[in-house]
Amino acid sequence: MEALPEMNFEELRNHGLIDESGYRNFLIKRKFDELKNQGLKTSIIKEILADEFALSPESIHGIYYRKKEKYRFVN
Repeated sequence: MEALPEMNFEELRNHGLIDESGYRNFLIKRKFDELKNQGLKTSIIKEILADEFALSPESIHGIYYRKKEKYRFVN
């Protein structure tokens, strides 16, 4: 059996194997938790992340607090 070639993040993205918005949302959630653990207020965290990711504070709120959607199959 042949070994799979190692690919870095950029190669995976170029092949369309990375869900970029999913990855961005993962980074936002991780950074949100880090800032929250540092004692920052939620409203301040939303402003910081909105600036960093060029989104609105409302979008940051939605990304952080939205429940993971299940895949739905339509017949």
